[in-house]
Amino acid sequence: MKTLILPFLFLLTLIFSCTPNDNDEILEKNVVSYDVYVAGMENYKACYWKNNIKINLFSPDSTTANKILIENNDVHVLGKTQANFNGSYYYWKNNVRLNLEQYLGIPAGHYYKILDMAVDGNDTYFIGYYDTLSPVAVQKYAFCLWKNGIKTELNTSDNIIYDDSKISVFNHQSYISATILNAGTIESGYYVNSVFHTVPGIIRVCNFAETLSGIQFLYTKNYNYYFMQLSTNTEILAANFSHPAFTFGKISGEKTSANYYIIGRMLMNNFYYKNNIETTFPLDPDYETIQDLFVLDGNVYVIKQKSTPFASKVYINNNETQSITNPANTVINAFNSVFVVAN
Repeated sequence: MKTLILPFLFLLTLIFSCTPNDNDEILEKNVVSYDVYVAGMENYKACYWKNNIKINLFSPDSTTANKILIENNDVHVLGKTQANFNGSYYYWKNNVRLNLEQYLGIPAGHYYKILDMAVDGNDTYFIGYYDTLSPVAVQKYAFCLWKNGIKTELNTSDNIIYDDSKISVFNHQSYISATILNAGTIESGYYVNSVFHTVPGIIRVCNFAETLSGIQFLYTKNYNYYFMQLSTNTEILAANFSHPAFTFGKISGEKTSANYYIIGRMLMNNFYYKNNIETTFPLDPDYETIQDLFVLDGNVYVIKQKSTPFASKVYINNNETQSITNPANTVINAFNSVFVVAN
């Protein structure tokens, strides 16, 4: 009997002595950490913060960084300066700066705007418009898509009607929200690559998000936010908050969940919509504008701003993690865009 018990006790001892280390290894494998990137400016110099550590962007001019994206460990930033009437737009990839007027082949001295940026693998996309100085009125402003610096002219108009346009890339196809001039008639909808799809009744176009339900296109209609599920052309009332003066809207989500989140300016202020449910942000109501929102693995990352005096904060799951303020009556410091990657 002793012969049987002793080996059994030895085996139990071995199991319990190994269990903590084995569990530690399992926990290490299952714990996911995240890198949080926030783009903006400090002392009116474009920069971004990675996990609260500031990285100055090569920028001899007075600039701000408006959008940041991470793709294949590369850091892509879109920004601009107000050094002159026209303003200049810049793009940084891993802190190597390009002047977009020159890179995109926009004629020097022509009024232009770069509206948005997207990245897909090694491909970089920009959308914007410029004044062609054409004597033909309807050809005055050219609305364009640039992929890796190569231009595709999408539309021309005698008026600036493109300012709300945004771009995303899904399955290697570009999706561009737009208001365009078509045979003398103003129409709103979206491009897939260079093919335009009209959506009736749109007041203002917004952006796109891909969720478990498919690709969603956000816009305002009847003074409310709606989105269209593009795979089924199904229109859904997304935020039941009627107001005639929306100036900005953004839908966010992730491919692993059907949840969607909508922020708006300037009138939604200290709340956002999650799945058509109005959700009040619980912290800092004097920070009246939700500037940006990003979702990853169910975690919600938010930038809020207040106007008097101007200041910005970053929150992760309703916990403040970062803030920046300004001297009185100045706007030289700001957080504008947030992007998160798992590592």
